[in-house]
Amino acid sequence: MNSNKFLNQVKNYLELSKLKIMIPVSLTGFTGFFIFEPQLSLRIILVSTGILFLGISASVLNQIQETDLDYRMKRTQKRPLPAKLISIPQAFVFFFIMLSAGTFLVYSYGNLISALIGLFTIFWYNGIYTYAKRITAFAVVPGAFTGALPPLIGWVAAGGGIWDKPVIFLEFLFFTGQIPHFWLLVLKYGEEYEKAGMPSLTGIMSRQQINRLTFTWVVTSVIAALFLCYFEIIHNTLISGILLIASVFLIWKFSRLVRTTADNNSLRLYSAFLYSYYFLIIILLISDRILINR
Repeated sequence: MNSNKFLNQVKNYLELSKLKIMIPVSLTGFTGFFIFEPQLSLRIILVSTGILFLGISASVLNQIQETDLDYRMKRTQKRPLPAKLISIPQAFVFFFIMLSAGTFLVYSYGNLISALIGLFTIFWYNGIYTYAKRITAFAVVPGAFTGALPPLIGWVAAGGGIWDKPVIFLEFLFFTGQIPHFWLLVLKYGEEYEKAGMPSLTGIMSRQQINRLTFTWVVTSVIAALFLCYFEIIHNTLISGILLIASVFLIWKFSRLVRTTADNNSLRLYSAFLYSYYFLIIILLISDRILINR
């Protein structure tokens, strides 16, 4: 019985950690590090783990801040905090553990600047974006800035500069990718946001207008990805060709979003295509660095 209770609590903390989101975040940090220093080492693993812990700490604090909103929304009311599976004090303890461990790892195996960028990311996400969501339906635009910072943390931790060209384009790429992902969530859950008392684009625009807005940002994301080839951040011709084919395919798929009305199943597919596209970009970036350093 005690064993089952322990396992259930571990499961609750894993859910609180939002690993499905935070592991990809950590992977973008890994990519930023690897592009600067293309070799697998204990150092890159520990810095990436530190970025993961920092991401988890931001997620936990966000859920503490939004417990009241999560309780009002059907899709979130079973999360550990609104469901009272984990208490607020317990969540705060977990937050501080993850924050301390993440900062220690990024500082110890990266450097002070990368650790400060990590802390700034948490400040921006939890201190600016989390509260902006309660004020404006367009909070995702400044909020997407947090998605651009993990690769910068990895790059700087490896020894790169904040204003180096490769990482600036990498940041822009991951910034643009956050926004259409959120618009897809709005299309799917916009009415729930409104019922919970949060401003939503569904209360300002028609679904067709949101569809067009989403498509526009997908095209922007593709342009940002192709910049990686144009400015020779991706060097290999074959890898550039694969990225071009994937980009054309993504635009073709999302062009249907403008022409048709998507149901929830279709929206899940669009989200899956977007996630897959960005995961492919990470694989291509890492592969390119391996090939040019053979």
